[in-house]
Amino acid sequence: MARKTYQLDIVTPEKTVYSGEVSSATLPGDGGYLGVWANHAPMVAALVPGSLTLHEGPSEVPTALYAVGGGFAEVSDNKMVLLVDNAEQAAEIDTVRAERALERAREMLAKALAGEEGIDADRARRAKERAEARIHVAYLRGK
Repeated sequence: MARKTYQLDIVTPEKTVYSGEVSSATLPGDGGYLGVWANHAPMVAALVPGSLTLHEGPSEVPTALYAVGGGFAEVSDNKMVLLVDNAEQAAEIDTVRAERALERAREMLAKALAGEEGIDADRARRAKERAEARIHVAYLRGK
């Protein structure tokens, strides 16, 4: 029997990254990962940087994998909208660039925590979390 599906839209400030039917999605909520299936109860959830896994059909193997930044998820009437700071498909992630970004973010965070003026610790922490999410997703895709 075919799995039921629902409409998913992933939207960043720049563009709609994904729009299509999925049977399930696993997303990084601020309290842990959330699984959303067809006919899910209405909800709004805060998202944190992490991996987003999509199943577009009956297979147990994910069909799409994204690194997403923070944002929000809204589920209602068999539709989910993810409003995220950024979303990058696994195949598009440059691992070397992500590792450099992580190193820079760690350095900035260390300086901010040491009290260096002019460095925003929250911004450095968010940059570190985004870079870690990108590296994690690249690892999951097998590179």
